Amino acid sequence: MQHDGSVPHLAPWRALVLYLVVGLLWFGAGDAVMPYVVSEHELFVWLQRMQDYVFVLASGCYAAWLVYRTQQAEQRRAVARQALASNEEQLRLALDGSGSGMWDWDMLQRRHTFSQGVASMMRYQGDNFARDFRFKSRLHPEDRARVGQEARRALQTGCPFAVTARVRCFDGQYRWFEARGTRHLDEQGAAARFSGIITDKTQQREEQERLRLAATVVDNASEGIVVTDANSTILWTNAAFSRLLGYAPNELEGKRPSVFKSGLHDKAFYDAMWRTLHQRGHWRGEIWNKRKNGEIFPERMSLSAVQDAQGHTTHYVCMFTDISEEKQREEQLQRMAHCDELTGLGNRNWFTQELTRSVQEAGQRGEQMAVILLNLDRFKDVNDSYGHAVGDEVLRHIARQVQSALHPGEVIARMAGDEIVVLARQLGQVEDASVIAERLIQAAAQPWKSPDGFAIVVSVSAGICCYPLHADNASALVQGAHAAVYGAKEGKGASSLWCFFSEDMTLAARERIALESRLRNALEQGHLQLFYQPQIEIASGALVGCEVLMRWLDPVEGMISPARFIPVAETTGLIGPLGEWVLDQACRQVQTWHNQGLPDVSVAVNVSLHQFLLTDIAGYVRQALKASGLPAQRLELEITESALAERPEEALLVLRALKELGVGLAIDDFGTGYSSLAHLKRFPIDLLKIDQGFIRDIPHSADDMAISRAVIAMGQSMGMQVLAEGVETAEQLEFLRQHGCNFYQGYLCSRPVSAADFAQLLQAEAQRRHQSGQAPMFEI
Repeated sequence: MQHDGSVPHLAPWRALVLYLVVGLLWFGAGDAVMPYVVSEHELFVWLQRMQDYVFVLASGCYAAWLVYRTQQAEQRRAVARQALASNEEQLRLALDGSGSGMWDWDMLQRRHTFSQGVASMMRYQGDNFARDFRFKSRLHPEDRARVGQEARRALQTGCPFAVTARVRCFDGQYRWFEARGTRHLDEQGAAARFSGIITDKTQQREEQERLRLAATVVDNASEGIVVTDANSTILWTNAAFSRLLGYAPNELEGKRPSVFKSGLHDKAFYDAMWRTLHQRGHWRGEIWNKRKNGEIFPERMSLSAVQDAQGHTTHYVCMFTDISEEKQREEQLQRMAHCDELTGLGNRNWFTQELTRSVQEAGQRGEQMAVILLNLDRFKDVNDSYGHAVGDEVLRHIARQVQSALHPGEVIARMAGDEIVVLARQLGQVEDASVIAERLIQAAAQPWKSPDGFAIVVSVSAGICCYPLHADNASALVQGAHAAVYGAKEGKGASSLWCFFSEDMTLAARERIALESRLRNALEQGHLQLFYQPQIEIASGALVGCEVLMRWLDPVEGMISPARFIPVAETTGLIGPLGEWVLDQACRQVQTWHNQGLPDVSVAVNVSLHQFLLTDIAGYVRQALKASGLPAQRLELEITESALAERPEEALLVLRALKELGVGLAIDDFGTGYSSLAHLKRFPIDLLKIDQGFIRDIPHSADDMAISRAVIAMGQSMGMQVLAEGVETAEQLEFLRQHGCNFYQGYLCSRPVSAADFAQLLQAEAQRRHQSGQAPMFEI
C-alpha cells in the first residue's frame, strides 16, 4: 500500500529507533545543559522531574498517534481487501454467466487453477477438478498438435493465445471449446504464468453447421425459392428459380411476384390463397405462372409466412416445382386407366372390374365361366438374349395372335409383364375351357419374325379356374388361375400345356381358402371387433384422436392375429368388403360418441396395399361418411409407404380423389419401407407416422434418435404433422416433445381398448378439458 500514511514506513522497527534516539537526545541534552543553567539544587531537581514527566507525556502521545495511524491503515486495508474480493466475485459471476471460465498455469510452481465454470463446462462431478483434469490427454487426437503449436508460439513470442479444439468431457462426449489467454513475465523477463478464459462453443458450432447445411440445401435445391419481405417485395431467389423462370440472378430483387403472374387465375383465387396463408401460416397448392419468355406453365407451390417472436409477419418464403411433365403424365394415365400401354389390351384393373361384373351376371343366370391365364415360359430369356426392345415386340405379337383367336363373348387383358388372361363366358361344360386354352396356346405359339429374318417362338403355359366349380368371386378365380399355371409348369395337368385348378395343389392354398371362408363367416356373424388406441397431442396432453385396430375373436380357435388373416383377405378380394365394414363401423362409432356429447376426436383407419390400389377406396369413404354423418375432416386414412411406391402415378390419382373428399391422409410406418422424397413431396400427405421400431430404443439408441429427429424436421419443413407410434416411456415422450413432434400413441397412454372403454377415456378427457378450460379439439 503506497498511500496509507507514515505508519507503514515507521512500523515497527523504525518507530522504535526514533523513540530511542529522541529519548537519548532529550535526557542527554537535559543532563548536559541544566547544570550550567540552574544553580539552585531544588530547582534543578524539580526541572529533572519535569523533564521526565514531559518525556513520558510526549512518548505517550506519540504512542497514541502511532496506534491511531495503525488502526486507520488497517481499516483501509480491510476495505481494499473487501473490494478486491467483491471484484473477484463479480468477475467469477460474469465469467460463469457468460458461459466461460478462467484458467491459470503457474509455470514456476507447475500448478493449475480453474474457476468453477470450467468444471461445470467439462461436466465434472468430483471434488478436485485441478487434480483430475488432464488437458493434453483429453484433447481430440486430431487437435493436439495444433493446440500445442499455438501454446508454444504464445509462450515464446508473447502473441495472444487463441485456439478452438475438441475436448473430451467427463461424461465421455467430445465438445468444442475456445481458449484465449496470454503469458505473464517475471522480473527477469521469463514466462512465469500462462492464463486466460475458456468458452464452450459446441452449440455455436452446431448452429453454424446447421446454417451451413441449410444454405447448401437451399442453394442446391431443385425447387425454385423466393424470399420476400412483409410487403411482398422480392429480396432473394435461388439458382433453381433462375433456371425455372429464366430470370438472371438478382434481376427481380426489389420487384413484386406479380411480374410472373400467368393471368389464368382470377382475383377470387388469390384472395382465397392469401386468406388461407393468413389463417394457417402457409398455403400449398397448384398454380400457373409465367416464365420470362412468356411461356405459361403449372407449378406446385408452397407459400409460408415467417413471423418474429411477437407473431408479426416479417417475410414470406415461396417454394415451387415445375409440374409440366407431371401434368402430361396425368393426362396419359387418364388415357391409360383401362388400357395396357405396351400391348393395347385391357389392363389388370379393367379386367378385374369386367370379371366382377361377369361373375354377378353368371350367378344370376346360372352360367359357367373360366378364367384362363396364359404365362409365357422363360420370357426373361428372350429379353436377356435379344434385348427388351425385341422382347416388347414379341409380347405385342403374342397379344395380337391371342386376340385374333378369341371367339365372341371372350375377354382378354394383360395381367402382368408376361401374363395374358382370357375370360371365357357361357361355357356348356367345364371341359370346354381346355379346348379354348389349347386354341389360345396354339395362337400364341405362332413365331415372331424380325426384320432381319430370324424367328422367335415362345411356349405358353395356361392355368384354368372355373366358376362356380373352383371359385365364386373374381379374386378367387384369378388366384386359382395363377395356382393352376404353376401346376401346368410342374406337369400336374392333364396336358403338358394347361392345367385346371385343383384344391389339393398345395396345403397352403387349402388353408387360405378355409381361412377365407371362416373370415367371411366371422364378418357375417360379428366375430370381428374394432379396438381403438388413443392418439395424444404432445403439447397439450389432450386426447385428440384414435387409431382403429381390427381383432378376430374366433369361437373355436380364439384370437386370430391380423397378420394371418389380412393377407388372405387381400389375395382373395375379401379386403374390399372387410375394408368397407371397418370404415363404416369406425365412422359410425365416432359419430355415436359425438351424439352422446363426448369430445370430438378424429379416427384413423389403415388402408392395405391391395385395398388402396385394387378397390374403389374413394367410393367406400364417400359412402361411409354419408351413412354415418361423420364430417370428412375427422376421418384419416393411413397408407403404408409400399402402397405409394408400388405404383406412384396410380397412387397419386387415388390420393387426390380422397383429398377432394376432405379426409386426412397419413403415411404409416414411415421410414421402414421405400422412402422416396421425390414421391413424398408430390403426394398430398397431412401426417407422417414414425414407426415404433425407431421409438422403442430411445433414448438409448443414437441412431434411432437421429432418425426420429430427421423425420420430425422433414415433416415440419414440408408442412406436415408428425405422430410417433409405440411410445412407452416418459423419456421417449420428453424426447419427442423437445424436438417438436405433434402427437403420439402407445402404451404410455393406453393399449388398444374396446369402444366402451374408449368412451370412458373420452369422458375423462371431457372432465380434464372442463377443469382446465381447454377448447375442444379433434383434428390431427
